[in-house]
Amino acid sequence: MVHLSSFEAIHYRGIDGLSLSPMTRVNLITGSNGIGKTALLEAIWLFGKRYSPESVWHSDVQRSDRSVVDPIAELSDGTLELRGTEDGSKHQLRVTFQSAGHLAQAATEPDAVENTGPARVMGYLETHIDGEPPAKDERYKHLKSVYPTPPGVVLYDTPLPPVPRRSYVIEGTRWQHETPDRYMQRYSDLVRRGFKQELSNAMRLIPPGLAGVEILTENGRHYLLATTEAGEQRPLKDLGGGMIRLFRLYLSIGAAREGVMLLDEVENGIHYSVFQDLWQRIRDWTKESRVQLIATTHSAECIDAAMDVFADDPDQLAIHRLFKNEDTGQIRAVTFSGEALEGAHDLNWEVR
Repeated sequence: MVHLSSFEAIHYRGIDGLSLSPMTRVNLITGSNGIGKTALLEAIWLFGKRYSPESVWHSDVQRSDRSVVDPIAELSDGTLELRGTEDGSKHQLRVTFQSAGHLAQAATEPDAVENTGPARVMGYLETHIDGEPPAKDERYKHLKSVYPTPPGVVLYDTPLPPVPRRSYVIEGTRWQHETPDRYMQRYSDLVRRGFKQELSNAMRLIPPGLAGVEILTENGRHYLLATTEAGEQRPLKDLGGGMIRLFRLYLSIGAAREGVMLLDEVENGIHYSVFQDLWQRIRDWTKESRVQLIATTHSAECIDAAMDVFADDPDQLAIHRLFKNEDTGQIRAVTFSGEALEGAHDLNWEVR
C-alpha cells in the first residue's frame, strides 16, 4: 500500500525544493550526517498532519519542549510550504505566522473576541491548504484558540473537508528507559484488537525466549513487565535500549495502521547482527497493517539488509539518497527502486 507517492519540501528548515519520487511501500532515506534526513521526516509528518495546525508546535518538530510563540521562525524564513501526492490526489500546505497587536485592533467580528479568550493576541498562525485562504471578510469567522497553542496565539485555518484522513505516526530517536503514556495506550489498543500474541512473537527478536509483555501498576505508576519462556519476570526497561526500541517500533506501526509510519534512524539501538531479521519483521508488519514506511538510516549494513530482504520484490523498496549540489548548495535526492535497486550494492552510498 502506497499512500504517499511523491513529496516535495518547498520551504522547510534548510531544505528548499527537495523532491522524493517515486515513493514505494518501504522507503529508506540515506545520506551523510547533517544532510537533512531528520528534517525531511519532520516535513512529511507535518504534511500528513496538515489538518491539525497546532502540530507545528510539536516537540518532535521544534526539537525542544520549550514553549514558543512563533513556531515558523525555527522552520522557515517566513513561509513553510510542502506538497505531496496522497492517495492519488495532489495537496499543498502553506503556513505563515503573523505578529499582531490587541485583538480589538485586528478583528471586527464579535465572535472572534468571544472565541479567543485572552484579549491580548501575540500572533496569528495561518494555514492554507490546497490553495488560498478564505477572503479576509470571512477570516475571523475561523479564528479559534486550540490546545496546545501557546497563550495569546490564534489559529486560522482552512475549514476541514468531510473526508477520511490517513494517520501519520512519527517515531524519533529520543527514547528513554521509561515508556511514555502514549506507548502504554498503543499497547492497550493492540491488545484490545487481538494482536497480543503477534506482539509477543515480534519481541522474541531481542532477546530470544521472551514469552510476553504485561502492563502492571505500582504506586500509581504504570510499567511494562517482560516474562521469559523460563518464567522469569523483569521490567522491560531492564532488557536494554534495543528491546525498548523494537517494542516501540511495533506499537507505532500498529498505531499507523492504514497510514504512514515515519521512523528516524531505524537501526538506532539495534545490533547489526539482527538487521536481516529486523527487516523481515518490518516487511511482515507493514504488509499486515497496510502501512507505508519512510525511515532514515546512516548505516550501510542496514541498507544492505533491507535490500537483501526485498531482493525478491524490489518494487516495494525505494532508497532515496540525499546529497548537496556543489553548484547551488541545495539538498537534492536521487531515488533507486525496482531494477535500478538491483545494482545498488555496487554504489558508493557515502552514508557514514
